Amino acid sequence: MDKSIKKYRNYEKTEKAIKNALIKLYKEKRSITKITVKELCEVANISRSTFYLHYNDLISVFESVGDTFVKSLEKMITELAKDFKFDFYPYLQTIFTMINESNHLLKIGLSSEFPLAYIDSIKVKLENIIRNQPLFIKSEFPFEQLMSEIRIIVAGMIDFIINLIRTEQKIDVNKYATILTTFLTAWTNSIMSRNLVNN
Repeated sequence: MDKSIKKYRNYEKTEKAIKNALIKLYKEKRSITKITVKELCEVANISRSTFYLHYNDLISVFESVGDTFVKSLEKMITELAKDFKFDFYPYLQTIFTMINESNHLLKIGLSSEFPLAYIDSIKVKLENIIRNQPLFIKSEFPFEQLMSEIRIIVAGMIDFIINLIRTEQKIDVNKYATILTTFLTAWTNSIMSRNLVNN
């Protein structure tokens, strides 16, 4: 077996062990602040040095899930903006499937004291990603109008998804991918038609 494949499998196995241990300990203690890295390592059957090769602290475990979410959204936005064909559905399907796979971890992260600042940072990252796409760079309408719309869209979408994570056992991928696709398509078409009117 190729050494790089074996190394990747070991990395993935350790990642899974860390996340499963965190979920198990949270179910017992009901608070992230009561969980120590030492306890997590014992439950995951790994050394502390192995944990610190993967993460800086317990909060960074949750941040890694959030970072994956942001990268998925960035990929969707960047790829769709290339040819101005806004078929959001397959990307949203992938994102909701990923959320379902990390559901327990996301719920724990959202129930902790930590998420507000991190969620705000996700919103700012997404606003910047959207603002820097060709459709918006070339936009003729006022910057303040454009940024207000982008902020409303990003905040609304993130808050909508967070509410789904908090209230649904498992997100109905097709249902919510369809709902968001319909909404985002209408908004991007509105931007494009207003750009055409202004040109």
